[in-house]
Amino acid sequence: MMYKKYFKQFVKELDNKMKVGYNEYGDKSFSRSPVELIQELEQEVIDISGWGMILYVRLEEMKRAIKGVK
Repeated sequence: MMYKKYFKQFVKELDNKMKVGYNEYGDKSFSRSPVELIQELEQEVIDISGWGMILYVRLEEMKRAIKGVK
């Protein structure tokens, strides 16, 4: 169970993120409708996909640069 090695750190980072959100918004998110929460998740999925695309392009550019050096 490889994930256990990282689980405590993950929970710590999640807790910190939740505290930042609480400091900015309080507990308002817990009273939002399920539809609003789904819309937020959809936006997060798009953001994550965009960051993945950026990383993909950066890695491809590095690979091409390395091939050009050989």
